[in-house]
Amino acid sequence: MTIGSLAPKTEKKKSSRKNKNKAIVSENAPLLPKSQAHESDSGFDDFNGASFSGAVFNLATTIIGAGIMALPATLKQLGLIPGLAAILIMAFLTEKSIELLIRFTRAGKSVSYAGLMGDSFGKYGKALAQICVIVNNIGVLIVYMIIIGDVLSGTSSSGEHHYGI
Repeated sequence: MTIGSLAPKTEKKKSSRKNKNKAIVSENAPLLPKSQAHESDSGFDDFNGASFSGAVFNLATTIIGAGIMALPATLKQLGLIPGLAAILIMAFLTEKSIELLIRFTRAGKSVSYAGLMGDSFGKYGKALAQICVIVNNIGVLIVYMIIIGDVLSGTSSSGEHHYGI
């Protein structure tokens, strides 16, 4: 059974003729099936035209694009020497975290960062991993909003800078 095979529950209303055969979805209808389908029927193995190389390319362009936008802003705010030091520290921490992820993923059965942190450090480690992901996403969102603001605000022909749209 898959979600697509569930038909909406219909009710007949006693009203005008144009609403006579109109299907009404019950509020009690399940959003998900009560039992899991066989793995061959689940559709998770279907790539729908996507390839591994395409996924790698999309992820790489996202990472590179965010880095291209964030690094100049970092160096502008911190300065050359502290900015380069921050970049080197982050590179070191990234390398160590990937090393730990690979080492402990082989030992355990975790398939996610939060699951791995939960296996290693308990519920507080799992919560910390989720908080770090949220903080990182908010930081990247702020950088993108700054870039969008810089692009949308322009200068007039007289050289006057307009803040905002």
